[in-house]
Amino acid sequence: MNNRLYYKVLVMVLFGVYLNTSLAQTVRPRLVEFGFCAGPTIGWAVPQIESYENTGIKVSGYYGVNADVNLVRTKEVVFLSTGILFKHIRFGLNYTDNYLLAKKEERIDSARIKSAYNAIFLTIPTAVKFKTDPFSNFAIFGIAGLEHGFRISAKSSDEILRLDDTGEKDRVNQSKNIAMLKESIFAVIGLEYRIFTHTKATFGVGYNYGLNNIFKRKYENSITNERVKANIHTVEFQFGFIF
Repeated sequence: MNNRLYYKVLVMVLFGVYLNTSLAQTVRPRLVEFGFCAGPTIGWAVPQIESYENTGIKVSGYYGVNADVNLVRTKEVVFLSTGILFKHIRFGLNYTDNYLLAKKEERIDSARIKSAYNAIFLTIPTAVKFKTDPFSNFAIFGIAGLEHGFRISAKSSDEILRLDDTGEKDRVNQSKNIAMLKESIFAVIGLEYRIFTHTKATFGVGYNYGLNNIFKRKYENSITNERVKANIHTVEFQFGFIF
């Protein structure tokens, strides 16, 4: 009888040790967390010369994968955040310039032009992510850092008004004018919800401040010979999952 009790107690102790070890391994913070994210963005241009005017905000979006490297192995509080994102940057400008209408081989002098730009950038963020201790499966996080964008394509839809008030419309490949690199500083604040042990849903709101001119250095207004300059700002709404 005593031997049976001994074996039962031993089995229970061993099972408890196994269960405790398994749970500890399950909830132990991982070195790297991967996920995907997407969401709408609101963007606008801030012209740096007086003869160019912003036409208002433009709605666009982004999507991609992200990776967070845990910098504190015992807790999930500080991460190096990076990833690969595809961002559609839309903005609009009003300006006066000479315009070459390719479809009619016509040069329109001193045309009033309204251009709606749409550029796609492959973006790699390098940032630090901070996260609070979880409460009821929720955690608050903040991200701050830099984004490095590489232009993939750029186009514009142009509305051209002649001096006699007759108009034309045109679509233009803007790769010759939009900068190849786009640098920006950004910050995000958001909420994370743990669905399962390593599966989380995230939502965040971010602000992206363009640091460099969105146009190439050689791009000038052909009437004033001014170098065209504008910075791009965006507000981003981020939805994602971490696995």
